[in-house]
Amino acid sequence: MYSAVFDIETTDLGAVGAGIVTVVCIRPMQTRRTKTLHLGMYEFEKDDSYGFLEREETALLRAVLEEFRKYHVLIGHNIEKFDWPYLRSRAFIRDVSWDVYPALYDTLKAFRRTRFLTVPNGYGKPTGSLAHVADFAAITQEKTAIYPRARWEKIWGNKARREEALREEADHCQRDVRMNAQVFEFLWAADMRPTIKKAI
Repeated sequence: MYSAVFDIETTDLGAVGAGIVTVVCIRPMQTRRTKTLHLGMYEFEKDDSYGFLEREETALLRAVLEEFRKYHVLIGHNIEKFDWPYLRSRAFIRDVSWDVYPALYDTLKAFRRTRFLTVPNGYGKPTGSLAHVADFAAITQEKTAIYPRARWEKIWGNKARREEALREEADHCQRDVRMNAQVFEFLWAADMRPTIKKAI
C-alpha cells in the first residue's frame, strides 16, 4: 500500500475569488523524497482568451492529480477540512475532472483523538497546529511563517520577485511535509482509534 504526506499553499483561504493553489508538496512515505509542484513550473504566452493564471493553475492541478493516482493513502494536517476540499474546489472551477479518491489520514484529527494536551487555543482547547503537535512530540521544529505580503508578491510582484516568493513558499511547504511525516509516525503509534477515511 503506497502512502504520501501532502500539503498545499494558496493565495487565500477561500477557494473562490482571490484563492488559487500555488504550491503542492507530496512526500511518499516509501522514498521520503518530496516532490514539489508549483505555479512557476508552467509558463504560457500571453493570451487574452484565458483568465489570470488560469492555464498555470489548471496545469498544476492536473499534475497533482496524476501524482495522487500513485497512492492509496494520503496523509496531511487538516486535509479533510481544508487541503482536499480546496483542491477539489479549484479543480471544479478550472474544469479539471477530479476522479481520484484515496483514503485520507488527517493528523490534526488524529492528534485530537489522542487527547494529549498542548497549550490552550482561544477556545480553551489544546492547540492542534502542526508546530505545536511537533513540539509536543519532541520533533525538530521546521515550521516557518509566510506573511500576507509574501503571498501577494508571488502573484503580483515582478518576475524575479514572484520566483523568489514561490521558492520561499515551496521551502515552507517542503518543511511542513517533512515534519508532518514524523508527526504521522508519532501519531500512528499513539492513535488508539486510527481513522482512515475515503476521500470524497
